[in-house]
Amino acid sequence: MSRNLVEEATDAILDRIAGGQYRAGDSLPGEVELAAELNVSRLTLREAVKVLRERGVLRVVQGRGTFVVPRSEWTDLGTLINMTLRTSSEREVGMKLVELRRMIEVGAAGLAARNRSEDDLKAIARQVEIMDAAGAESDVEAVVSADLAFHRAIMEASGNPFVLAVMAPLEVAMRQSRRVTSSDAKVRERAQSHHREVLRAIEMGDEQAAKDAMRSHMTQTRLDLLSTTRAEDAEP
Repeated sequence: MSRNLVEEATDAILDRIAGGQYRAGDSLPGEVELAAELNVSRLTLREAVKVLRERGVLRVVQGRGTFVVPRSEWTDLGTLINMTLRTSSEREVGMKLVELRRMIEVGAAGLAARNRSEDDLKAIARQVEIMDAAGAESDVEAVVSADLAFHRAIMEASGNPFVLAVMAPLEVAMRQSRRVTSSDAKVRERAQSHHREVLRAIEMGDEQAAKDAMRSHMTQTRLDLLSTTRAEDAEP
């Protein structure tokens, strides 16, 4: 059985949930009907349902059917993010991401200041250099990649593996949000200024300064996201 077919069937069911065709508490159509609707075999459909059951999206009740679970009870962060991207605007997704990032990355910056090694400092500083070079060339994709790597390096320097485990599934959504803000040269310059402040505090081993610098960065990121998405909304 092709893994791609199972993924396509899984995505098709998620699309229908996102579109409101199947709501929380609804029963999916019977196996024969749904397999025909999705144009897949019954075996492929069973595997797709199994995947979504393991992610907490669907619940199979013997003798009654397969039901959609409320989103608040889903257990797979990647699927929850995927659904949020399908059903929310870029601004809404970006704002939710900034809220979560503030909660996690401010503390991670403080831990990085306490626990960082020389290799950690080199890795963080290297991404700042790459962002400088990419920004000078107006290479937005390279800026975004280095920006994500900069924050990832700080999380690695924190010494707490759970930080990365929580944040890693968010990277696709963060990359999409960063493309919006990083397309503006002034936003890139402001972000770089904040990056340097965060780096400087971590280099000094000043936990409070590192947390303050990251908090300030998240505040500016929120403001930049609001201004850039508002400008896009205003375009004809």
